[in-house]
Amino acid sequence: MQIKKPKIVTIGGGNGHSNILGAIQDTFIQHVDLSAIVSMSDDGRTTGRLMRYFHDELGIHFPPPGDVRRCLYFLSGSAFRPEFEKYFETVITVDVPIHSLSLGEIAKSVGAYDFLASLDFPYFDIHLPIFGSLDGHKFGNIFMGFLFHHFDDDYIKMMDFMHQFLKVASRVIPVTIDSAYIQAKLDDGTIIERQDNISNNIGYTGRIVELSLMPESETARHNTELNAVISAADYILIAPGDIYTSTISNLIIGGVADLIAKYSQAKIIFIANNTNKGGEASGYQIQDFVSEIEKYLGKNIDILVANNEKLNLSISDANRFKNDISVKGGDYIYLSDDERQKLTERGTQIIEADILDRKTLYKHDKKKIATILEKIIFHSK
Repeated sequence: MQIKKPKIVTIGGGNGHSNILGAIQDTFIQHVDLSAIVSMSDDGRTTGRLMRYFHDELGIHFPPPGDVRRCLYFLSGSAFRPEFEKYFETVITVDVPIHSLSLGEIAKSVGAYDFLASLDFPYFDIHLPIFGSLDGHKFGNIFMGFLFHHFDDDYIKMMDFMHQFLKVASRVIPVTIDSAYIQAKLDDGTIIERQDNISNNIGYTGRIVELSLMPESETARHNTELNAVISAADYILIAPGDIYTSTISNLIIGGVADLIAKYSQAKIIFIANNTNKGGEASGYQIQDFVSEIEKYLGKNIDILVANNEKLNLSISDANRFKNDISVKGGDYIYLSDDERQKLTERGTQIIEADILDRKTLYKHDKKKIATILEKIIFHSK
């Protein structure tokens, strides 16, 4: 008799989400049915520039590729997963208009042509009629942009091909394919518009009190693929990441929070950030992360996983830690006795352990977090 696999749905965006997906892929992916819901509010740096090219030159909304790109290669079942990561993260240094080169010629410029050819990639000859420069873009984003246009500007068709080509057995699901620009309201009334400004603004004049869709994106609706996976989920795992721009940005998309609150019986797991972050999460403690997620989620977190290891960093490591783009002057956070008591009294299961990755100093150690998740999923009563 075939044993039913637990159905796991992850929610997040950015490096924190893909790191957790990599932990699952490397350890127990064959024993679960996994779907990853990915934030689509990114509009910064070269991703934003590529999106603007599509909008301004072609009149088309190209949903951001960056976060789904990382999730796809972290969940790749291909023997060539390291090569996918290497080439998709390669920055293009050819300063010519995008339309002037075929995808095959661009692949040659980053050394990826022979690798892709060995996998019988069939679309080397396609072009993208955009005049903006190739310079500075990651090859993976350009690769997806070319395929998006080739597949009749259909993001889902492009994603279907990417799953097949990278041998992704799990499902990577963009939370929406509609325009999903976000804005944050501060407690002094200031409005900060767009993800890049919210995530990277260092001139905050107050604390964020509300995250919402910008007026031009208020009609954004959730991807209909979410209906089945959320309603059938045994566990919904909220990944660590930037609290508003990577996590809550998913929950404000029309229909997402209602699906979880009204139609899901899944246990909610939150893998807490190991640090807060200067700017959008300046001074936040773990309870602040929990409270903000629950406010938008519409239900309580059932299981909280938090780091309890305190590192004694050298001066050079402390400076590297503080200056990292994901920390930006923030600091490590731990559950206080008061937080622990309040969460326990209301029925939240708390799991505290040393889950810090010693190389980055702030990410979650993949092996350690996978061990904890295995115990929750396969040994919980």
